[in-house]
Amino acid sequence: MGKEKITNANSFPKDWPIKKLADIGSTYGGLTNKSKEDFAEGNSKFITYKNIYNNTFINTNELESVRIYKDEKQNKVKYGDVFFTGSSETPDEVGISSVLLEEVDDVYLNSFCFGFRFNDLKKTIPEFYGYYFRGPVFRNEVYPLAQGSTRFNLSKSEMIKLKVPVPPVKEQYKIAAILSSVDEAIEKTEAIIEQTEKVKKGLMQQLLTKGIGHTKFKKSEIGEIPEEWEVKSIDELVFVNPESLSNKTNEEYEFEYIDIGSVERTGKIGETVRYQFKNSPSRARRIVRTGDTIISTVRPYLRAFAFIDNKHDQKVCSTGFAVLRPKEKIDPVFLFQSILNDKFVEFLKSRMTGSNYPAVTATDIKEYKLGVPRDINEQTKIAKILAKYDEKLEIEEKSLEQLQTIKKALMQVLLTGKVRVKVDDEVNNPMTKVMGL
Repeated sequence: MGKEKITNANSFPKDWPIKKLADIGSTYGGLTNKSKEDFAEGNSKFITYKNIYNNTFINTNELESVRIYKDEKQNKVKYGDVFFTGSSETPDEVGISSVLLEEVDDVYLNSFCFGFRFNDLKKTIPEFYGYYFRGPVFRNEVYPLAQGSTRFNLSKSEMIKLKVPVPPVKEQYKIAAILSSVDEAIEKTEAIIEQTEKVKKGLMQQLLTKGIGHTKFKKSEIGEIPEEWEVKSIDELVFVNPESLSNKTNEEYEFEYIDIGSVERTGKIGETVRYQFKNSPSRARRIVRTGDTIISTVRPYLRAFAFIDNKHDQKVCSTGFAVLRPKEKIDPVFLFQSILNDKFVEFLKSRMTGSNYPAVTATDIKEYKLGVPRDINEQTKIAKILAKYDEKLEIEEKSLEQLQTIKKALMQVLLTGKVRVKVDDEVNNPMTKVMGL
């Protein structure tokens, strides 16, 4: 949520009054004079910094406990209140807002944030300002107010001098309704992704230990596996880092470079950068080909693992990856699916060395052992089942990205009045009626 060039906050429709925050509400502070013991076992609830930072609207299921003593004077929060982060390690995180849209009793605010209470909720609709305060115009206005060097703080007295639009109430409701329906679509897509990941994780546990259709099992050094399976080390199954660019490579040689940022959540390769050898980063040295799997050796717990498909054949990746090239008796996709599991990640974490940039070596990776069907056809069947879930995840991830792009675009035009909404119409499907607002 960094600073960007946005339309000036005063550039709104002429029929949208512009008012200082101080004219439409007032601020109040969070909890004061609280000890660590007061948060250990409380008789009341409070809104955490994280709850505010992560949510446009407060999640009341994530409240935490605090002890409030009889006759103690602390500010209680109310429906419609806005909360702002008042202190952070970076200026980008100062002034992040969240709005309370539920009626609550005996709920307070953490000490690192402050509250803002509207004077008249009939004229300033909390749902609208929940989006406005997180929108580009207001964020651009707040950013310069963050003061500090190692820690940044936001002055309440300075922030309430900022000017905000007060659109007609019907427009506030309509704008909030449109953005809310996009949020609902985003939440549904996120829920589908989460559920798909859970189902796949369960299938991985089943298929990569029990296989398909087996009735007889045996004990092994990695646990119980089918009798027809073998225990193999990575070193027995793949060539590790089989090819590298030579320092003598023609300086005019061009290639596409895969770095950590190129690896997507779904294990696919996203955007890459094209370099000439003479201008390339010094770490761009490992050649990858179709069927290879690449694993991040630096901070491997981030799971920057990817399968190289035919779209990305003969590229170059960073030396921060280990390249695994399957030998003849291992299905490439089965290998990739086998190293996506939690056991492999935990194994790598146990081998990490270093504090600033914890890493593992190729030797560490080679030692990992997994169960492998002797029949490569079974390997392929398991790989195809798991790959279908990856395909579904990829589709949903793209859908989520599109929805987030739509929301960002809508916030740009609706919260500034650049595109006016039709207040007489109900909101049906904003994704298909964006241009007819």
